[in-house]
Amino acid sequence: MQKLSHQQSGNLGEVLALAKLNSLGIAAYASPEGAPGHDLIAVVDGLAHSIEVKTRQFLERPTEISRWPVDMATKGDADFFLFVELDLRTLSPTFYLLTNEQARATHRLSKGLGNCYPSHVRKAAAANDFSPLLAAGASHTLT
Repeated sequence: MQKLSHQQSGNLGEVLALAKLNSLGIAAYASPEGAPGHDLIAVVDGLAHSIEVKTRQFLERPTEISRWPVDMATKGDADFFLFVELDLRTLSPTFYLLTNEQARATHRLSKGLGNCYPSHVRKAAAANDFSPLLAAGASHTLT
């Protein structure tokens, strides 16, 4: 077994993320490939939230993932960042949903490239916890 191309992995991660959001009862749609903006839009309590999806894959263990590249200059205005660890043996994703603030806190520049590192992402968010997105809609309706 070998890894998918970055584009294949990214496309698969976006489709799996969309399916996960829909399975949670969240109305969501994907932006057309190559379109400007963010990968997904999720509507919670009538409020649209942009989500930037970053997928990395592994063959044996999640520690094979050394970084999730993130260009904050072009994608930094997303409401949420969804980091996907994709186990290629089973095609099972693990999702880490971070708010914009959390993603910025995990973001580091290295040799001119921006990355969010897995250890920081895992500390900032529990695996498969979508409550920040659900709370964003609830806090909007309460005000």
